[in-house]
Amino acid sequence: MPDEAHESSAEQHNRELEEFQRAWTELINAAIHARSRSGHGHRGGEELTLTQALLMEAVRGMDGPSVGAVAQMVGVSSPSATRMIQQLERRGLMARRRSERDERSTVVTITEDGERVLALARGDMEAKQRRVFDAIRPAMRPMVITLLHDLREALDET
Repeated sequence: MPDEAHESSAEQHNRELEEFQRAWTELINAAIHARSRSGHGHRGGEELTLTQALLMEAVRGMDGPSVGAVAQMVGVSSPSATRMIQQLERRGLMARRRSERDERSTVVTITEDGERVLALARGDMEAKQRRVFDAIRPAMRPMVITLLHDLREALDET
């Protein structure tokens, strides 16, 4: 009899895992589609991709970061970070210069225009978050917040 209970538990686990995987994929797809519906590009050259915004936010939170440090913080390769920074630099949103502490290193800063565009992007994201939050039933909000924290911890551990 224990084998049957174990199989039942294992089958339930597999069913729950499959449902989790479906729900995860649906959530990611919904997030992607919401981004494409949000009027991407409505400000012409001022729109930032999510990764660009994350990269710029990382630079804002660091003191004279190197390209490598920013790449590590954002979770992209140094060549990818360099390409993104070059794109942002061409748009006048970021600047690079040699480090005063170590001339072998390049430090990254955000320009005034970059700060302005980043503030607009942050405002758009906060408005979108507010709309999603308001769409959640009030009684469910504490559970959703807890779930988001749990998901973050689980992702950090994997």
